[in-house]
Amino acid sequence: MTAWLKFVPGWAWWVLALAVVAGGQQVRVLSAQSDAAHAHAAVARQAADHQAFLKQVAEANAEVILKQQADRLALEQRLAKADQQSIEKLTHALTENDRLERLYSSADDERRRLRIEATLARNDAIVSAATGSGSVGDAASVELSAAAGRAVWDIRRSMIDDQAKLAYLQEWARQILGVR
Repeated sequence: MTAWLKFVPGWAWWVLALAVVAGGQQVRVLSAQSDAAHAHAAVARQAADHQAFLKQVAEANAEVILKQQADRLALEQRLAKADQQSIEKLTHALTENDRLERLYSSADDERRRLRIEATLARNDAIVSAATGSGSVGDAASVELSAAAGRAVWDIRRSMIDDQAKLAYLQEWARQILGVR
């Protein structure tokens, strides 16, 4: 049975060995290609999952940004409304102060004098242990000078202005902080 093997030339053995080795290499290459295809598919699935995750994050961020923009716009509108109301109140109060000041300055000398009703102590308001406290007298009228009278109007105007500014800042803080 082995006698016929003697008649096979040497080069045929080499061709046969080469065919066996090439077949083995082909099997290894096909296996590696299959493994690479599976790895590539896994990477593609991971990339698709990651892309879907990034899309969800971007959509969520876009919603947050749109809500923030809407909130900011609503806040700006509330602040503009508060600003307008504050300006109207201040303008009205200053106009009324100017009207009263004009009435004061166009009045005759008797009416132009500003008087303050006060209750004064009958003595010099010096209290000592020996004399005891002074008694309170009847109401009296203190008359201001013309310069003091004008100063009263300036002080009143400043007070109106300061109160309006304070009210505006308090409303602004309420709007910014969302406090009611």
